[in-house]
Parts: sequence; C-alpha cells; structure tokens
Amino acid sequence: MVRSRAAARKAGLPIAVYLLIAVNVAVFLQEAAFPGARVREAFIDAYALIPFDLTHGVQLDPPAPLTALTLVTSQFLHGSVLHIAVNMLVLLAFGPEIESEAGHVRFLGFYLLCGVFGNLAETAVLWDSHVPGIGASGAIAGVLGAYILRFPTRHVVTLPAYVLIGLWALTQFAHGFGALSARVLSETGGGTAYFAHIGGFLAGVFLAALVQIKDCKWRTVVR
Repeated sequence: MVRSRAAARKAGLPIAVYLLIAVNVAVFLQEAAFPGARVREAFIDAYALIPFDLTHGVQLDPPAPLTALTLVTSQFLHGSVLHIAVNMLVLLAFGPEIESEAGHVRFLGFYLLCGVFGNLAETAVLWDSHVPGIGASGAIAGVLGAYILRFPTRHVVTLPAYVLIGLWALTQFAHGFGALSARVLSETGGGTAYFAHIGGFLAGVFLAALVQIKDCKWRTVVR
C-alpha cells in the first residue's frame, strides 16, 4: 500500500492490529499442534459458530464457551495457511489507518463488533446449518467498509481504495446472493461464508458513517 512517510509517522504504531494478528496466528498454531484430526475437529466444533446451535439454544459441555460467545471466538479460527494468510495480510494493509482514526481500544471493539454482525448475517441465512463457521473475514470486511468510507480515494498499490474494495464487495454480493438463488448454500455445500462478509462490510460502513453523522472525531481517544 502506498503511503507517505509523514502519514506513516502520524498513524503511529497499530497496536490493536498487531495484537489481533498475533492472537489469530497463535490460535492457528494451536490448531495445527493438536495430535490428530479428531482432536482438532472437536476444538473447532467447540469454538466455531454453528448456526443451528445458536438459533436452537444448544449448549455444548465445558470447556466449550457459551454458544453466544462463539460469535466472537469463531473469528479467531482459520481452516488453512492460505485462509489465515489472506485475512491477516488484508488486515495489515487496511487496519492501521482505521486504527489511527479510531484509537486502539475503539478499533478493537469496532473490529469484533463487525465480526459479530457478519456472523449474525450468516446465521440469519443459514439458521438451520450444522456446519461450523470460522474465520476473521466478517470483521475484516467491516474494516474494509470503514476504509472505503473514510479513505475512498486512497491508493492501494496502483488503484484507488474505492476501486479495489468496491470490486471486492461486489464479488461478495454476487457470490452470496447467487449462491442463495441457486440453492447451494447448504450444510453439505461448505465454501466461503459470503453473507458473513456482506454483514461485516455493511456493519463497517454503518458504524463509520454513524461517527461521521455525529461529527465525532475518533481521535479523541487517548492512544
């Protein structure tokens, strides 16, 4: 991402972004360290978002968290090296400038809240699914939504942010609604949680717009 030295100094150290990346990587390494696929699957089932469990009040035995908390815990699970690598690279590319605007604590809350809204959107569509939902994509989609609202003309590599993120967003909507109309969003279908992306993206745009409407400067937070 193209940024001037002055802008980089002004942004400061993106502590929350680095913390989120560190936690995601640590959890993924823990997943990879489990002795056998069965143990890893049990861990995923305990901390992933399972729409059926959430909508039907199913509670797994300890040490599994409260089912409602999986709206958050699922954001730190990933299915492959590629999955976590793409998510963390996008977070590292777009997150620091939003954190600079919001402050460390507010950015962290914003990130997690976008992930929760993304998971709720996915649950609303697949309310009867037993397939575990994992990944930080909903939260990161929220960061992208805020970015395109706050910095629409900022260049990323060689393209303005609104072009790059706009194409990404259109892809999510096209795949999400296309999959729904084709009736391939099912338990056996698996695949990408497009509605978590859409829900997170819209949450990011809404929350960032809310700040602008209230004329409230995020930078008032002590960083």
